[in-house]
Amino acid sequence: MKHKRFKKVEIDNKKRVFHLRYTSGLKIECPYSALGIRSKVVEAAPDSEVGRHSFYFVLENGKKEFVPFDQPLHIAQNPEYVKEQTLYEVTKQLHEFIKKSKVSKRELARRLGTSLSQLARLLDTTNYKKELSRLIELAAMLNYEFKWQFKRAA
Repeated sequence: MKHKRFKKVEIDNKKRVFHLRYTSGLKIECPYSALGIRSKVVEAAPDSEVGRHSFYFVLENGKKEFVPFDQPLHIAQNPEYVKEQTLYEVTKQLHEFIKKSKVSKRELARRLGTSLSQLARLLDTTNYKKELSRLIELAAMLNYEFKWQFKRAA
């Protein structure tokens, strides 16, 4: 994922949102309410101690809180983030199916008509450049059915 570091954080107490800019250039707004903030924010900035992978804010009562880079992406339902999280979850589930099936990875690669290294890339939870259709195909080979389920984002 390319949106992992904050470049700038601006406070907007009137609208009660943070204006966030990532080093990738992505700009999003994160409402205070989504973070459970009920009072005035007096300071906010990227957290340099963790390489700007989170930002902090300070409330008027002096309490300091931290927000990781992916939380605003989840709140805003950023399409790239949602896609990557879906691929991650499906891949993680496939790992469980493979463990339960006791079918060797060599056999799975043979059934898919691919190499062991390609299967390893397909099962890599950090690889987001893969086709969902191949994951569904793999699940079917393990006798699992894939069903789409959409629900309104919170």
